[in-house]
Amino acid sequence: MASTEKFSPCKVNLMLAVLGGRPDGFHELLSLAAPTKFGDTLRAETADGADSLSCDMEGVPTDSSNLVLKAAELFREATGLKAHFKFDLKKRVPAGAGLGGGSSNGACALLAANELCGNPLPQKSLEKIAAKMGSDCPMFLTRVPVVMRGRGEKVFSLKGEARECIGRLKLLIFKPDFSISTAWAYSQMRAHPEDYMRENAAESALSEWLENPSVSGLPLINNMQIEAFKKFPALQIALEEIRARFRVPAMMSGSGSACFAIINGLEDGEVAGLSRLIKEMLGESCLVARA
Repeated sequence: MASTEKFSPCKVNLMLAVLGGRPDGFHELLSLAAPTKFGDTLRAETADGADSLSCDMEGVPTDSSNLVLKAAELFREATGLKAHFKFDLKKRVPAGAGLGGGSSNGACALLAANELCGNPLPQKSLEKIAAKMGSDCPMFLTRVPVVMRGRGEKVFSLKGEARECIGRLKLLIFKPDFSISTAWAYSQMRAHPEDYMRENAAESALSEWLENPSVSGLPLINNMQIEAFKKFPALQIALEEIRARFRVPAMMSGSGSACFAIINGLEDGEVAGLSRLIKEMLGESCLVARA
């Protein structure tokens, strides 16, 4: 059987401006997002009879609700091929984190299926399928920093200085042992429309950075933090302490509960100290990973 292995990176939202609710139930977004060096590994091979998925992380669904198997189904629908696949997922990225782990897994499964069948689908077709799978999925087909609009399905790859700037980022990602439901997070935004960011303000902040990209000038905006901090004040306290003691930018990623600090300029000993501080504040079970 033919096989392939894909690295499935998580992402961070360096900017996430939720602009307002949409009639279709989604939200209008403007986001600057980047894949990271931290992620899962997905192995895929062709199989006879039916798709299957195994995973080494407890609690991860391995049925048709997982985007990995959804990707295989949508691939067959798009191509008319009768191919089936066996997937094995080595999981490091936790669920309920705002890191897009499940979306990345689904996008990788789509890429793997296409590769194993001789690449019958061009990039544009893959992007359309990924958009059906979920709002975050299309960005994981590019593996480069992107600007996302719409509900997240309109993806524009960064080029030139902006891409190089984000490529220089060194991150420390951390996630406490509690998660935040994406559905809950967006329902809170809809219930508190005063939290929405004005589109012209969001576009202006992003445009200003794109014109003169720098690590220090990144538009670190996430208005989903507002309601998250009300329910989980430990996140706000931890981020404020990190910024105060280590003088580094730190923010929640996506809908949370994962956060990140930009650690460019910190020595290894300082990063170790930051990691200890995070675990002191959020618990020893808190995931901390360099990316």
